Amino acid sequence: MSDTGTIDIVLCASGSDEVRIVHGVATDHAARMRVVRRCADLAEVLAAAAAGIGDVVLIDLAVRGLDRGALADLMAHGVAVVGLTGPPSADAQPTTLGLRHVVAADAQVPVVLDAIAAALDPRTAQDEQAMPEETAPPGPRGRLVAVWGPAGSPGRSLLAANLAHEAALAGTEVILVDADTYGPSLAQNLGIVDEAPGLVAACRASARDTLDAATLEVLVPVVHPGLRLLSGIGVPARWPEVRASVLDGVWDALVATGALVIVDVGFCLEEDEELSYDTMAPRRNAVTTSALARADEVIAVALADPVSLTRLLREQDRLAEIGAPTPRVVVNRHAAPVPVDRVRDLVARRLPVQDVVVLPDDPATCRAAAWDGALLSEAGPRTPLRRAVRDLAAQIAEPLVRATAFESASSAAGERAGGEASTRAPGRRRRRGRMRA
Repeated sequence: MSDTGTIDIVLCASGSDEVRIVHGVATDHAARMRVVRRCADLAEVLAAAAAGIGDVVLIDLAVRGLDRGALADLMAHGVAVVGLTGPPSADAQPTTLGLRHVVAADAQVPVVLDAIAAALDPRTAQDEQAMPEETAPPGPRGRLVAVWGPAGSPGRSLLAANLAHEAALAGTEVILVDADTYGPSLAQNLGIVDEAPGLVAACRASARDTLDAATLEVLVPVVHPGLRLLSGIGVPARWPEVRASVLDGVWDALVATGALVIVDVGFCLEEDEELSYDTMAPRRNAVTTSALARADEVIAVALADPVSLTRLLREQDRLAEIGAPTPRVVVNRHAAPVPVDRVRDLVARRLPVQDVVVLPDDPATCRAAAWDGALLSEAGPRTPLRRAVRDLAAQIAEPLVRATAFESASSAAGERAGGEASTRAPGRRRRRGRMRA
C-alpha cells in the first residue's frame, strides 16, 4: 500500500476490460486505488510481484500459462490475487484455479474493487484459512499410504507393487503411484512396456484445475483387476516438471476416488537451504516430502543390517519435521544368524514406530519376479515372503475396508428408514380415517 493509503493494483486483462477498469479506477476511485502496472502477459505479472510492485494482482484467468503453480508463486511474494473470468464457452470449462476472490471480467468497476478490498481484508484472510478449499465429495474417503526407505534400502518399489496387488486381490480398489524422482521403476516391475509419464500429466492437470474423475480414468489405467497405476516421470531428468505447488491437488484427487492409494517415493528427504529461499525454484525431493506429509500411513523400509537400520534411525527427526505420521517399519531381506525377535526388539526400542514387520530374504523368487515382470503372487505364491506381504497388505487396507463397510451400512440403514417412513405414513392416515368413521 502506498504512503497515501491507496491500494496499488497490478492489472493483467484483455484489451477492452483493461481499458474499462483503468478508466473507472482513475475517474471515480482514485482516492481508494490506483493501477500501478498494466501487464501484457504472465511473465510481466510475475516480475512485478517479485519486484514488490503492487498490493494486489487483478488477472484474467484465461491468461496463457496461468495455473495453480503460478498463482502460488504470486502469493509467495506477498500479494493478494483476484481473478477475472470471462463468459463460459464450449471449448473450455470455467475454472477459478482455487482462488477465493473471482469476479466476472465484465462486472462493474465498483464490484471489482469490492473484491479487491475483500482480498486484502485481514479478517477475510483469517476466515479463509479456516475454510476448506473444496467440499469433500460424497462417499468414503480413500487412504494414502507412502512407502519410503532411506538410502541403501533395496526392495521398496517391489514391496509397494506387491502390497498394492495383494490388497487388490483381497477386493480393495487400489491406485499405485510411482513418485520416485530418482529411479522410477514400477511400470517395469509390473511388466508394462509402453509407459507414459503419468505423474507429470497429473501435475499439469492439477495445475490447470482439470484433474477430475474423467481425467483420472485416462491417466490411471487398470493394470490388474482392482489395481490401477499412475506411472512415474519415466526419465529422471524430468523431475522439474513435478511442481510442489500442485502435488496436494494430485493427492486429493486420488484419495477422492475412495481407493487405497499406495505411493512409492524416493529415498531423499533433504531440502536445499539455498533453494528454500527461492519459492519459485523446483525441488527434486518435494514429491517425497509432500507425499509423506499427506500420508495417512508411512511404511518405512530398511534392510536387515546395522548400516541400513542406523540410516533409518537418523532420518526420524527429518520425518517428524515433514509432518509424517509414525511409521510402520518393514525390515526387509532378513536371514540368519540374527533372530526375528531380536530385530523387532532392536527397532522398537530405538524408534517411535507403529509396528515392526520382518520380511524373510527370498532372492530366488524376487529375481524371477524381476526378470518376468511378475508379482510375488505369480512368481512364488506359496513362499513365506508372499504370505508376509499379503498379511501386511491386509493390515494397511483394514482401516479403509472398515470405513467403506460403515459407509455402506449407514447408507442402507438410511434407505430402509426412509422406505419404512413412506410406507407407514399412509397406513396411519387410513387408520385414523376408520376411527373417525
